[in-house]
Amino acid sequence: MADAGKLSLEIERFIKAPRDRVYAAWTDPVQLKKWFGPEDVETRDLIADVRVGGQFRWDCTDPEGKEVTISGEYRELQPGRKIAFTWRLEEDEDWKNHSSIVTVEFLDREDGTEVHLTHEKLPNEASRDDHKQGWESVLDKLEKFLSK
Repeated sequence: MADAGKLSLEIERFIKAPRDRVYAAWTDPVQLKKWFGPEDVETRDLIADVRVGGQFRWDCTDPEGKEVTISGEYRELQPGRKIAFTWRLEEDEDWKNHSSIVTVEFLDREDGTEVHLTHEKLPNEASRDDHKQGWESVLDKLEKFLSK
């Protein structure tokens, strides 16, 4: 069995926006629909019932034109500080009976916010590498969205 640390990723990003504004971009469904997802992925629909026990569902189309659905459940919400939710690719053999955990923490920094994203319990190293690239792009889009 693979080492759990090898199946996790961590990304830190400084965003030049106040912490409460960055948190709101992650928790307000209207804002979330405007920026969430990697640059080369098209969002068809996004449902975010942002409360502990609430559902997350993202229907998207990948760069090859394949329709993908990612679902999860919000597990922890600390207003302005932290969000944790499960993450599962539906109808993907690697994800059959498997769920991972995404944690996003927000820290005050001079002139902005440090975002610390951790994605744990990915099913394999290939998925971890794909998700690292995807999350980097997601954070790029968040930065652009908040700089408007």
